Formats: sequence, C-alpha cells, structure tokens
Amino acid sequence: MTTSQPRPLATDSRPVSRDAAQLRTNDLERALAEKTTLLHEVDHRVKNNLQLISSLLLLQARRADDPTVKRALRSAQSRVNAVAIAHRRLFQGADPGLFDVSDCVRDMVGDAIGTSGRGDINVRLDLERADLPASQAAPLALLLGELLGNVIRHAFGVGEPGQLSVSTTTEDHFVRIEIADNGVGLSATESIAGFGGTIVKLMCRQLHAECETVDANPGVRSVIRLPL
Repeated sequence: MTTSQPRPLATDSRPVSRDAAQLRTNDLERALAEKTTLLHEVDHRVKNNLQLISSLLLLQARRADDPTVKRALRSAQSRVNAVAIAHRRLFQGADPGLFDVSDCVRDMVGDAIGTSGRGDINVRLDLERADLPASQAAPLALLLGELLGNVIRHAFGVGEPGQLSVSTTTEDHFVRIEIADNGVGLSATESIAGFGGTIVKLMCRQLHAECETVDANPGVRSVIRLPL
C-alpha cells in the first residue's frame, strides 16, 4: 500500500515581492526627497548668512575713517566672498562631495575683476577640468583670492591696462594652477606679505600644496601644485 505525499499548496509570492519592492522604493524616494529638501534649506541659510556677514563688513568699511581699517575690512569681506563662492560651487555641482577646480577658478577670477571695477584688465583663461574633494573648496578659494587680489592691487597702476592669465592643468598626480600678469613685477611692487602671506601659507599647508611666486619679466607668475 502506498501513501501519497501531500501536495504543497500552490502559492504565488510574486505579488507580495512586487508590493514589498514598491514599498521599499517609495520609502527610498521619500527619504531622498527629504534629504534634498534639507540640503537646499541648509544651502539657502548658509548663503544668506554669508551674504549678511559680507554686507555688514562692507557697511562698516564705508563708515570707517581710518584707511588702514577700511582696507582691513574690505579684505575681510573679499575673504568671506571667497568662501561664499566655494559654497555656491559645491551646491551647483552634480556631486556635493566633489568640486571642479576649473569652475572655482573661473568664478574667483570673475568675482575679483568684477568687485575691483578694473575693466581695463584683460583676462585670459585656459582651464582644464579637475575634480577635488569638497573639503578643499574653501581653502583653495581663499588661496586663489589672495593671489588674484595681489595682482589687481599691485600689478597695474590706476588706469593702466594689463593682462591677467590663469590656467589649470593636470600633470602626474597634481593639479597645476598658474596665475600670471604682465605688470610691474616683484621688484617694483609688494609680494604677498603680512596677513595675506600668512593665509597663503596656512591654506597651502591645509591643502598639502606648493605655491611659488616668481618674477616673470614682465610681471609676476604664481604656480600652485595641488595633489589629486
């Protein structure tokens, strides 16, 4: 006598799996939307706070009678603007964990020329894309701001036209940024010294970068080498 084995119940788990997958997808999409909203809110608040600080520094600089104090406040404002540019560039990129050096350089040059009112300085850009970690955006913007500001303040006399050339290239495992002008040169102007020089050294140390400024005959050439 043979006994038949009980036939397993026919069940179709596909609808259950599909529903579970859809629920998980919905949860992930909801979490992503919430994270995106939060990032935009943080971006908006940081942008507004930096703009507020910049406006306060500008207002105080306009009311200052001492030329030294006025210059110091305007320098502080330009450094806040540099951080604001780095922040904006990070949130405009597709990946908030990286930023494109060439975009940062382009923004910094545009801001430096625009705020100086030196429309007589011809700018030539030759920029190659290179991505660096987001943590390096602010120190690089501060470093570029000091070097570009030094050119605008000292390379050309008032009303004297000149040329500013900025390039970015990748070589070996480094990003090379060159800032050159055809102005009066180091022999007839100030090199980066004082607090500005301290910032350059500190930012280079933080970026593990090298920065060399030499007389270019004519003008001055500064070269930054950043490890990729």
